[in-house]
Amino acid sequence: MAINRLFLWLGQCLAIIAVFMAITALSGLLFQDVSLAILFAVLSIVIGLLGSIFIFATRNIPAKETKTDALAFLLVFWVVIPLFVAIPFRLSGAAPTITIAFFEAVSAITTTGASTLDADNLARTLHIWRSLIQWAGGVVVATFAVVILAALNLKGTGIHRSMLFTFKKGELFSRISGIGKAIAGVYGVISFTTFVFLVVSGTPVFEAFCLSLTSVSTGGLMPSEGMLNSYVNPIGIFALCMACLLGAFNVSILWDFVRIRTGQNLFAIIRNVEHRTLLGIIAFLFLLGVLYTDLGQLGTLLPEAVFFATTTGYDYHVIGLEMVPPIILIMFALVGGSALSTAGGVKLIRILLLFRHFETDLSRLTHPSRVVPVRFRGQIIPDEAFLSIWMYFFGYTFVFAMGILSLSAVGMTFPTAVTASAATLSNMGPLLDYTLPVAGYESFSNSQLFITCVLMLIGRVEVLAFLSILSPKMWKN
Repeated sequence: MAINRLFLWLGQCLAIIAVFMAITALSGLLFQDVSLAILFAVLSIVIGLLGSIFIFATRNIPAKETKTDALAFLLVFWVVIPLFVAIPFRLSGAAPTITIAFFEAVSAITTTGASTLDADNLARTLHIWRSLIQWAGGVVVATFAVVILAALNLKGTGIHRSMLFTFKKGELFSRISGIGKAIAGVYGVISFTTFVFLVVSGTPVFEAFCLSLTSVSTGGLMPSEGMLNSYVNPIGIFALCMACLLGAFNVSILWDFVRIRTGQNLFAIIRNVEHRTLLGIIAFLFLLGVLYTDLGQLGTLLPEAVFFATTTGYDYHVIGLEMVPPIILIMFALVGGSALSTAGGVKLIRILLLFRHFETDLSRLTHPSRVVPVRFRGQIIPDEAFLSIWMYFFGYTFVFAMGILSLSAVGMTFPTAVTASAATLSNMGPLLDYTLPVAGYESFSNSQLFITCVLMLIGRVEVLAFLSILSPKMWKN
């Protein structure tokens, strides 16, 4: 295993964290919050020096990475980096315990959008920190999705062919930087455009800045406890809806459009099967909302349907999708968005492939003697290609069930355990507020918060990658 390369990339991640801390320190000065500005400045220097030591100590050591190295880096990143992200929450006093600070950090960097803190009582400097981490987490999630697919050789049917997939054996780490920059560029453009629309439409600058970062990352944490419609007008809501949609779309298709900028690539965004399915889910949630409320809520249900389907979960209005039966909301939260996106859940492409497999199996039952291949997007897919998808569903169901049992074992009621397990594993923290508004995360015990942290991390590592990490054969050599 290329341990030296792990330290190199860990050092680079720490250096990026230090940069975000420096930005937050500057925002603290802007808000005249001197104590937090000094705290973030000191942490930026210390963490930056630590990252620099790792980088300079390992920069000239050549190595070829294996898939074991890639999975080891994922494990190290998702365990270690949240610890550094949690430091400001604890040292500032915003989080009364280490567990709560770690929970806030994990929720932010995994773009889950769950929080135990009162947004109205949280310092603006910490809001900036939390929003920056959510945006960075969105970039990391999309980047690591590419790395996981490459490392596990899961570039199967349904994944858009793009320059992002130009990997050669042994160059996973060397490509992760270029991929990260490309994705950061795409999401940066979306965030800046959203910020401009929000400010021009009358949204206060601070709220516009935070929302522009958390929308494209489908993070869902808001800078205020109030409803979104209380400080964002319909034009701003439209901009947020578009940002959330683009965040839940396949980033490789967005990158191809940014890189080439042709009408054909623009059409590819619209005609993509995952994107069309996501739009269909939004329409279905909208109609369900109308069914369970009334026609007077048409203007509020459409934005809420977008926010929910993209796993962002902004609370737009008092009356909305909360009226829909919880089991339906939990189901769609677990489905999630597109592959290679910031959205959580199982991912739409897996659902679509399994439905196509099911349809073909029904055809085979009616004509047992016929050879009926599985066709998807013009390709013939061998039956063995579905093995990894079925393994993923088994693993996802197993982790979901274990999450429910674990939360129940530490004193949580069964309905709350089901919703909390679904919300954190699918990385859609606001699902708890949609289905059980009286059971907020602030009421969770430390042990319950720790279990939800594990579920959030597993949801972002991807279940197959997590199970591979637990396999002794993966580490044998």
